[in-house]
Amino acid sequence: MDKNRITGVIKQCKGVVKTVVGRASTAEPRAKVVLKQPITLTGTDRLAIYSTIEDQEVIFAVAQNGGPTEIREFEGKSSLGCLPDHSEISLTKSPGGPLGTLLVVLGQGTIHKEH
Repeated sequence: MDKNRITGVIKQCKGVVKTVVGRASTAEPRAKVVLKQPITLTGTDRLAIYSTIEDQEVIFAVAQNGGPTEIREFEGKSSLGCLPDHSEISLTKSPGGPLGTLLVVLGQGTIHKEH
C-alpha cells in the first residue's frame, strides 16, 4: 500500500460520499472525492471538503458556467497540503456568491492514513 495515501471516511452522510482519497507528496498533495449519488450544482453553488484544522476548504467543485452541473466526483490540489492522520473533515455545500459563508454540512468524517 502507498504510505503517502490517505483515506477519509465521511459518516452521517445519508449515503452521499463513497470515498475521499488523498495523496501526500512534497510536490503537490492532492485529494479526490467520489460520491455515491451525484449532486447537482447550479448558479454559484459550491461543493467542498472542509477541514477543521484551519477552518478552510481543502478542495471544491462549482457549477460549469452557472448552469446545472452534475457532480459525481471532484479533485484538486489540497489547499492545506497533506492532512494529518485523524484530522476531521466535512463535506459542505454553499450557495456561493454573497452567501458564500453559509455552509450546509452534508457529512463529517475523519482522515485515516493507510499503512
